[in-house]
Amino acid sequence: MEILIGLIEDDAMLRENIETFFGMSPEIRVGFSVSSIEQLLNDKKNFVKEPYLVFIDIGLPGISGIEGISIIRKAFPNTHLVMISGSCSEELIWQAVKAGANGYLLKPLSLKKLLEQIEIVRNNGALISPEVASMLFAKISQQPPEKKIPTEDLLTKREHDVMDYLLKGLSYKEIANILNISYSTVNDHVKKIYTKLGINSKGELLALFIH
Repeated sequence: MEILIGLIEDDAMLRENIETFFGMSPEIRVGFSVSSIEQLLNDKKNFVKEPYLVFIDIGLPGISGIEGISIIRKAFPNTHLVMISGSCSEELIWQAVKAGANGYLLKPLSLKKLLEQIEIVRNNGALISPEVASMLFAKISQQPPEKKIPTEDLLTKREHDVMDYLLKGLSYKEIANILNISYSTVNDHVKKIYTKLGINSKGELLALFIH
């Protein structure tokens, strides 16, 4: 099945390299490739079909990548939004998570790994660079007890296990392997976790645990 992606990046060389690389893949098609949120909005043909995934540079000119998340969400509510940035700033990462980003990748990007990373998204994993995942999990672990969400009475032990691995950035497939359960069972647990906590995404899950 063809995967439609979008790219919003003001570095022309990087954008061209990504376009060329994905152009060689029979499974991926670049639906749009623009240098700014404004350019995306000005060309109506960019909104003909909802992309599966959009890579967004955080440091865009004009409307920033973080500000652009809510704009893109309105047009493409089901699209996976992955931020790309040269900064591992805790402030920027957390702003992106709270704004609704599904992932955060650090530059320089490995084009060969991008294909693998898209497959991670298709398996319901989060696209997060290891440095970013470590920082977020450390921040969650360091939260004072009074700031942690009292989930013990809401979630079963297995749901807790699944949630902990989700917070570490593992994919459904990886969680299934670790817990020796099926992929569909992990998916069912995640749906129950989201329902019980009143959330809809991994970003909202992280937002519950980091203040």
